[in-house]
Amino acid sequence: MSALHSFAIGDVTVTRIIERDGPWHDPLHMYPDATSELVDKHLAAMPSFAADSASGMINLTFQSFLLRTPSHTILIDTCVGQHEDRREGLLYPKDRWLAEFAAAGVTFEDIDIVFCTHMHVDHVGWNTRLENGRWVPTFPNAQYVFGRREFEHWQEWYRENGAPASGPAFEDSVLPIVEAGRAVLVEDDYALNDLIHLSPAYGHTPGQCCANLHSKGVHAMFSGDAFHHPLQVYEPGWSSIHCSDRTASAATRHSIVDQLADTDTLLIPAHFPGTTAGHVIGAADGFAFRFIEG
Repeated sequence: MSALHSFAIGDVTVTRIIERDGPWHDPLHMYPDATSELVDKHLAAMPSFAADSASGMINLTFQSFLLRTPSHTILIDTCVGQHEDRREGLLYPKDRWLAEFAAAGVTFEDIDIVFCTHMHVDHVGWNTRLENGRWVPTFPNAQYVFGRREFEHWQEWYRENGAPASGPAFEDSVLPIVEAGRAVLVEDDYALNDLIHLSPAYGHTPGQCCANLHSKGVHAMFSGDAFHHPLQVYEPGWSSIHCSDRTASAATRHSIVDQLADTDTLLIPAHFPGTTAGHVIGAADGFAFRFIEG
């Protein structure tokens, strides 16, 4: 892949727009069901970029996916964005995302469709930007596609609880899109265009959806946070501390690895480190993950 982290899927060019990468979580904290023995075993089977040996933390990438299809320019997930009302750990510099977006040769006006796999703070942030004291759509010509089930969950959650500790992402990165008339609330089987359709991936959040791409006989699944790290391909039962329903999250992962194992479908989770995309392969004791080469 090039310095822009681009690769082709049929007639579609995918470019990763990275906001940050590197060490992020202790795996035993991230996955309450994990054991040090299994973590060490599985990390030993992965490329060195999967974890940071100095800190013992797993490496995660915060990124958006820019898809250039023959008919549309699509952005999947929009990271944390330039919002100051966030918990301290999310206030890292955002210049890298802006630089990589510009280097990809597109402008905000070029984006036709924005799709958020779910509405956690690190997947909706660049939906909006501050202009004259108001949060307005960053991509003024885009149709913002939100899952109805996901939207309605967070709408009710904020009504009852207010903003979470991570910051008021629903209020500053989702509602302004609705108020501007740019949002489209869809069911789980919605087609983003003639190449991409959605499918449910509940558990991490109540309404998370995958985006499934089929082009020229090549397949890929953008799975959001159904998986955070390849450890969860090896151990689909390990749900993260961030999952709203750990049982449903595990069931979703089991379904995905069963579906994708030993096929040509690329799995492209939101946070995998290194080259991010890869294939699920069957192993003697379950499943493994093979990254595409950089």
